Amino acid sequence: MDVLSAIRYYFFYPSFFAVIIFPGLIFTTIILLLTIWFERKAAARVQMRYGPLYVSKRTGGITQLIADAIRLVFSEIIIPTGVNPTLYVLAPIFPITFSFIPMALIPFSAIPQGGSVLSPYFHFFYDPNINSGIFVGYFLPYNMILILGLSSVVPVFILLQAWATNNRFAIVGAVREALLSVSYDVLLVMSVVAIAIEYHTLDIAKVVESGIPGIVANPLAAIVFLVGMLMGTGRFPFEIVEAESELVVGPSTEYSGFLFVLAMGGSYISTFALSFVFSDLFLGGWLPLNGLPGALINAIKAIIVLWFTVFLRSVYGRYRIDQALRGSWKYLLPVAFASLVLGLVVGWLWIK
Repeated sequence: MDVLSAIRYYFFYPSFFAVIIFPGLIFTTIILLLTIWFERKAAARVQMRYGPLYVSKRTGGITQLIADAIRLVFSEIIIPTGVNPTLYVLAPIFPITFSFIPMALIPFSAIPQGGSVLSPYFHFFYDPNINSGIFVGYFLPYNMILILGLSSVVPVFILLQAWATNNRFAIVGAVREALLSVSYDVLLVMSVVAIAIEYHTLDIAKVVESGIPGIVANPLAAIVFLVGMLMGTGRFPFEIVEAESELVVGPSTEYSGFLFVLAMGGSYISTFALSFVFSDLFLGGWLPLNGLPGALINAIKAIIVLWFTVFLRSVYGRYRIDQALRGSWKYLLPVAFASLVLGLVVGWLWIK
């Protein structure tokens, strides 16, 4: 019995369970497979096609994605001539790694002092800002800053990935990523700063526990964050870096097999991580529940945001790079400044 208790204790320990099981690596992998299936089926339905259907017709072709994943993972990895093999192999690992690391810092739920399978960890993950434990891989009271900082590193590794392949299409895609990153990083930072000013904290958990969703308190910041997230993760109408009709698949052009899976998976993981941030900051996070049920509520909200972003492929065309940059600096930047002003006013008059 003591052995079973010890196994249960360490299995549900948030630093392991939240990062590896739910809503961490395993759960994220399953959701991303379902997301790719949903993206293909939604686009097919809008365009009056069937979409994935050959495998498991009765379930709508949902296991087609498993078959495709197995095929890609076991495909031959071809290393082009004239590249550094070590850098070529390592380059796609860095973006997907730094896309996932923020998941260890995002608060997924509150831990009640009793009555939950997570309650034994209340004091180990105690957040003095909300007088409660936090279900998170690694708790930091200034998690807003670190999550944005880690996310902003990803474009650097995409540049490295393109440079390591020695391919002109990849280089053009990487240059587009560099241009876009200047725009969407500003939007993401300003929208988060507006929320931080409004709620008087850099702790995401305190924003959630205030009971006032950010989309109600500052809808302008929600719009700016959502558009910045779409630009940063290459979702339509901002799929400019890959631009299949122009650049094959951009920085991932020369990759095959499992390396191609890693190279393409980073954007989906980034989208899912930022969807959790959006859920926490603007949709009330885990409220009205806590513990594991609260984490499930939070995950459902994040999945809805994630599936909304991939659905846009079905209804929007792709912007040109100049259109995206002009829209960011000419139209969205003033909205971002307005969200800062709104955050100051609302934070002073309403949220204490």
